[in-house]
Amino acid sequence: MHGAQVISSHVVPIGLLSEEAAEARKKHFRKYGVDFARKFSKVDCNTDILNRLLLTSDPFISCNRTKRKKKSKSFSQEAISILLTKTLNCDSSSDEDYEDQITCELGNNRLLQLK
Repeated sequence: MHGAQVISSHVVPIGLLSEEAAEARKKHFRKYGVDFARKFSKVDCNTDILNRLLLTSDPFISCNRTKRKKKSKSFSQEAISILLTKTLNCDSSSDEDYEDQITCELGNNRLLQLK
């Protein structure tokens, strides 16, 4: 799809669009110039920056990039013992006490009462 087709298909003219995206990309432009571009020629430097911007803005490449998995850590035994000091008894809790309680469900289906 060409830029002219994108511009003609929008209801709002280009001048009325928000500049937040351009301001956000300026941060990337600066980073790519410092970290990834050749420094000995302005033409080569700008070519490297624009190529990097094209790579990061391409939805096909961005969607196929491998995502980093978050590393999760389990609670220590000391933390679990602190959390398990008070167990929640759902039948005996009154309505006003219920508003002050935060309940958490653990992997072994035990409910905790945190005050």
